[in-house]
Amino acid sequence: MDYMDKNVLDFIEKHRISVLTTLLKDGKPHSATMHYAFSKDPLSFIFLTEKGSRKLSALAESFSPASLVIGFSEEEWVELQVEGEIKVVRDKNELDYVWKVYADKYVGMDKYKNSPDSIMVLFRPSWWRYTEFRPKPPKVISSED
Repeated sequence: MDYMDKNVLDFIEKHRISVLTTLLKDGKPHSATMHYAFSKDPLSFIFLTEKGSRKLSALAESFSPASLVIGFSEEEWVELQVEGEIKVVRDKNELDYVWKVYADKYVGMDKYKNSPDSIMVLFRPSWWRYTEFRPKPPKVISSED
């Protein structure tokens, strides 16, 4: 999936926080509030976390199922739901790229780049649905459209 509607991209770029859900080793879901960075090409979300965090317990270099939600406040009434796959980034070239994307959004984060406790995580969407709930009927844009 390499395309997202401009309204959706604007929404993603405006926000900074998501709820990321990964699967634990026992198959149970685990959700965590996470700051994210976003790349349009290739379409992906990037997260910085710490070694030993619960959300990483079942992740490896290969992709695992995951989902995330961006938005929803009682002021805005807009959300983006995304399903896809997630992995820990270990490849040097890929790691340099995701660090650049993340540091471009969060100035000052370079100080964590060489920390042995910092882990970069890459999420690639396979499905998404954006909903604006205020209009009647609600405005829905989806990867299935």
